[in-house]
Amino acid sequence: MRKTFLDYLASPDSPMIDSADAQFFDQVAEKLHDRTVYDILKANVRDMHSTLVTALLETLDDYDLELIDKCTDWSELQVLNGRMLDGRKSRAKAGNVSHRLNYPIDEVLDDYVNRRKGRLVEAKRQLKKRFDGLDHDKQEAVMMAFMSQGGRSERSFIYRKLYGEEFWTDSYIPLVQKWHEEFPYDYDIAKVIVKYCPREYILDHLEELEGRCNYATLCLRTGITPDPEKLPCWTYLYVMKTVGGQLRFRLGEEVVLKWVRQYLYEEGSDEPVHSIYDIPYVRRMLAYLGEMGMVDDIMAIDALEKRMRSVHRTEWGRAVIKAIEDEFDFPEVVYREVK
Repeated sequence: MRKTFLDYLASPDSPMIDSADAQFFDQVAEKLHDRTVYDILKANVRDMHSTLVTALLETLDDYDLELIDKCTDWSELQVLNGRMLDGRKSRAKAGNVSHRLNYPIDEVLDDYVNRRKGRLVEAKRQLKKRFDGLDHDKQEAVMMAFMSQGGRSERSFIYRKLYGEEFWTDSYIPLVQKWHEEFPYDYDIAKVIVKYCPREYILDHLEELEGRCNYATLCLRTGITPDPEKLPCWTYLYVMKTVGGQLRFRLGEEVVLKWVRQYLYEEGSDEPVHSIYDIPYVRRMLAYLGEMGMVDDIMAIDALEKRMRSVHRTEWGRAVIKAIEDEFDFPEVVYREVK
């Protein structure tokens, strides 16, 4: 029978959770009302104390508590039972008596804003759970309450709503910019800024945004020339062709063959290939070069491919690496030897 993350949380033999076999299913996690706990577990899986996990579970509403078990799978661990989850469920059933779904939303919001003891945690859960069904004015009231009085969990909830196409309107731009300046270290607000705010604003805050959002998206939104060292090579070529960037002579060939060399060093012995065109992402990168009109670079790569066709299969990977290193002065790669 499949064992899940919550089956293993409370091992009496080891208070620490440590497994390289942990799997997390982001597609399932998208259904969570609040992904904060899930993201914390995923980011810190190797060194979380069971006491910490217990406390985190206490923050979940009943819906998220049931769903988070389906977001994880640690099939290789040889431990225990789910009493931590069972205890959380029993306490939830006993304590979850206020703020049912038909409780007036204005009273729930009032309990949250006024931080009423015994009602605050459940008020926060219900505001998140019922947010999508509220009318626009009530949604904005919840947004303002969460942003002005909530912690990072509540702010992250609002950022995710703002990031979605269904919820966003340009009227939120001034608010988002204000929140960005108020909470500059929140990574999620940086993503909203880069997705929706004017190019001039992004450029004015480029230095602080660069390390807090998707770098490729930042380049695409602003049109700045990407740093090839900050992107996978196929993403670099995609961004360059999309923003209309110009590659210097032979740079397209160099980018593609640098990846070919890296792949053969890292994967060549496990996933043997006998054609440059069969290496992952190469065909995609050649198409990008084609869109940029890099005919000479494409033909140079093909010339290497043809030159290697006469090499025996057992020597092909090594021969390609040597040919690339003879042509380009790449830094030394220290990986396992290609066989």
